[in-house]
Amino acid sequence: MKVKRNLKPIYTITGTIIHGRGIGKHVGTPTANLKNENREELPENGVYTAEIVLNNQIYYGVTHIGTRPTVDNDNDISIETHILNFDMDIYGCLMTVKLYQKFRGIHKFDNLSQLLEQIKKDCQSAREFWGVKQSKVPLLITYETHYVSVDSQNIYLSAKEFEVLYMLYSNPTVSFTKEQIYKAIWHEPTNNYFHAVENTIFQIRKRLKPYSNGYDFIKTIVGYGYKFNTE
Repeated sequence: MKVKRNLKPIYTITGTIIHGRGIGKHVGTPTANLKNENREELPENGVYTAEIVLNNQIYYGVTHIGTRPTVDNDNDISIETHILNFDMDIYGCLMTVKLYQKFRGIHKFDNLSQLLEQIKKDCQSAREFWGVKQSKVPLLITYETHYVSVDSQNIYLSAKEFEVLYMLYSNPTVSFTKEQIYKAIWHEPTNNYFHAVENTIFQIRKRLKPYSNGYDFIKTIVGYGYKFNTE
């Protein structure tokens, strides 16, 4: 990973991680919400690339500072950070977030689907900024063009198949339940009916199998759901 060590943050925030509303977790982009006592000193609202210091470890991600006009009408300013390739219970922990490049301002999207698509683009921008690689397996996905290849062999996936695979691929350390996948991709309640998810996973595996030399890119977590296979 090529980390830009010579850069200086434009702002640093330290606070305790608190419970949010859980919306991000249900749609595949969980965030760590910071409690900050000096909100009048916060930088201008927007979405930033971030370096995160947590339990003496350094991570990278995307930080949102501002209101959340797409999901609620509150005027409260939230500090929410999506940590790349991270899946741990960290509520109550002290976290420092160092903000670097501002990607964009705060916008109200017409629907949750548009917001999720923008979050994916934000995460990809953060990966490119820090040089964070998603996995060591020979799978390449480009979200903007919906391009998928295995060892340079182009693979055709339907829209839903692409979205499910990209959700797992872009969060390689996270295990998702079938319900989380369904809500994130189909944008509606599951009513405990997961056949669409199971069938989509089956189709993805079927399309990738001829080019994967026996490697299964999707790992089944028995009794839970699925995750991207990096082993």
